[in-house]
Amino acid sequence: MISRLFSLFVVTILCFQASSSGQMVNFQAGERFYTPSQLHELLVGRDRRSVINFFARPPDHQQGIDWIYYRLPIYYPEEDRYLTTVVVCFSHADDLVWQVVCYP
Repeated sequence: MISRLFSLFVVTILCFQASSSGQMVNFQAGERFYTPSQLHELLVGRDRRSVINFFARPPDHQQGIDWIYYRLPIYYPEEDRYLTTVVVCFSHADDLVWQVVCYP
């Protein structure tokens, strides 16, 4: 009985850690908040591998050739709020990032 309770406790802790760590962001410079304009400046002209390295993970979703990242803390100073979704747009011509757009 005690071993079952202990096992249940361990599974609960592991599930909690997995769900909470999924919302953390590991940017290239550590956990840091970027503004939309900073992200745009940092990523424009980069290739796909550089984008994966910057976010420390592949995209959550791909729509056409654009990559979508969810659950990111992007600070939007104009309205003093945070955005959570980043769309990285790749160029058809040279396959490099040409635009980064952030959404709530």
